[in-house]
Amino acid sequence: MTKALVLSGGGSVGIAWQTGLATGLARHGVDLSAADLIVGTSAGSAVGAQLALGGDAEERLDRYKQIETSTAPPASSNGAPDPSMAERMAKLMEIMAESMDDDGEPEARRAAIGKFALEADATPEEAFVGFFRYLHDEEWPANYKCTAVDAATGEFVVWDEPAGVPLDRAVASSCCVPGLFSPITINGHRYMDGGMRSGTNADLAVGHDSVLIVTLMTRERMAGAADDRLARLFQTMDGEQKALADSGANVEIVGPDEGAAKVMGLNLMDAAVGPAAAAEGLRQGEAIAERIGRFWG
Repeated sequence: MTKALVLSGGGSVGIAWQTGLATGLARHGVDLSAADLIVGTSAGSAVGAQLALGGDAEERLDRYKQIETSTAPPASSNGAPDPSMAERMAKLMEIMAESMDDDGEPEARRAAIGKFALEADATPEEAFVGFFRYLHDEEWPANYKCTAVDAATGEFVVWDEPAGVPLDRAVASSCCVPGLFSPITINGHRYMDGGMRSGTNADLAVGHDSVLIVTLMTRERMAGAADDRLARLFQTMDGEQKALADSGANVEIVGPDEGAAKVMGLNLMDAAVGPAAAAEGLRQGEAIAERIGRFWG
């Protein structure tokens, strides 16, 4: 019996919540790092890499506690307050909505988003890669994959050990939100957020017997922002889950519960929410540990 862990996108808030959730589960003997395959997209790529590398879950959680007790205000995702972030996120949503109205090939729709990413006045790529310096020179974990999209062509790519790509650059490319961070150069191509293909990319886990999907992309959390773009997003993820079920996999989905969703809100790039989101993830992980333990084995 093989098991796979799929971790969705979700910005800095998602990283915090997923980190807390994994720690809460670990406190009760549910070790997500024991997966035969860990698939990470965007925020999930950062959390997945750390799980796959091992290390102390409590130590990762402590970083959020230190932020919470600091007298300094939390910095934005690029290390300093960025008043234009909301404006750029709004522009990204507009570009994504326009691309989804296009009936062309998926690669062409993603390339339209990539054009925006390549032209945007965003955080320089090397500065963004620097945020993942804790992964620099780390050996690529054999059970770990993360996703990205070629900004020029819209081609979907999966980074894994055989690809021979530096782990820090691969994770940075997967987390590279168009318009906020400049696409990351790898082997002469520039790559952006793997979430531009799917929030979870859960179909990469087809072939495994048990698949645990940890996602912030749930109808319950996003009910207040329903639109055609979200309908297409859920259609894509429903198709991935059907592919898993059709392959014979047992699938368990964990999303933020009502309390966690209320704390997170809809702006998943608000780093100031990180400590509270991590605490909610910890609470939720401990609360569901018995159920997930039965599933995870």
